[in-house]
Amino acid sequence: MQLGDFSAHVVVDGKELEEYDVVIDSPTAVTCFIASEEGKKFAIKWKCHTKIRRTIASGKVHVDGISCGRYSLGVGSLGDTTVHSCALFGTTSRDLIFSRLQLSDDDDLLHKEVPKDLGDISLTIEHGKLVKLLRPNRKSELCIPDERFHEKCKKATVHRVSFGPERDRKQSHHRFVANDDPQLVFVFKYRPLGVLQASGIAPKPDSVSFGSHHELNVNECEIDIRDGSYIADIKPVGLDGKIETLENELKRLRSLQAGTSQDRKPKRVKTEEPRLEKRPSFTPGEIIDLT
Repeated sequence: MQLGDFSAHVVVDGKELEEYDVVIDSPTAVTCFIASEEGKKFAIKWKCHTKIRRTIASGKVHVDGISCGRYSLGVGSLGDTTVHSCALFGTTSRDLIFSRLQLSDDDDLLHKEVPKDLGDISLTIEHGKLVKLLRPNRKSELCIPDERFHEKCKKATVHRVSFGPERDRKQSHHRFVANDDPQLVFVFKYRPLGVLQASGIAPKPDSVSFGSHHELNVNECEIDIRDGSYIADIKPVGLDGKIETLENELKRLRSLQAGTSQDRKPKRVKTEEPRLEKRPSFTPGEIIDLT
């Protein structure tokens, strides 16, 4: 996606993820959907396309509403790029990983509100300057809220972002101070590919075969929100009809297979024992008259 002089993408295994249903909400905000895959690490890559950048640009990342620190681009020329591959917390960093949302039968979670930004990755680009700190940043720990939801609420989204093990990083001796320039906001709504295909956001494969890697996962398409504060933006379309059609086709094929097997059953052939001609017997030493 691109806004003004900046572009941004989510990267997995070194490749930019395809963006679906890109909507420019305003001159300073853009939204799209991307396909998430459970267990995959990801990064946010953003680039400045202006010929000369006269102020520092800083990108602040949030995942599921959790602040993950910021990366900055200094004053420079065309084409500078930065990759936000880790969540930064004081003197530690942690990988960003797509994971499965945890459901629970704990009744204490029945009335828990589903956050509106669950399933969102946002990048906010600001302009400003770096100010030297009198004291270096102290080590801070990531405070992750309990992201479990009651199973009766089903899935606001199938996936969430989790964080890898802590790694030490170099202390920062500066802090960023934004100026009055407008912020640019990029929002990536991540969902499993099957959910995006079922909702018509991502194109379906030309043919779907049993066991195919692109076969729709019905369990991942169950989306139902009981909390009024969150509006589900993805709903399964026509799944009941598709399931019924596939089940009927499967029954027909099994019936056809059973009939074919019956036709090919080998017929039993009655065999008769060979008729043996009865010959006269004689006693050794007996004289036989041949005349």
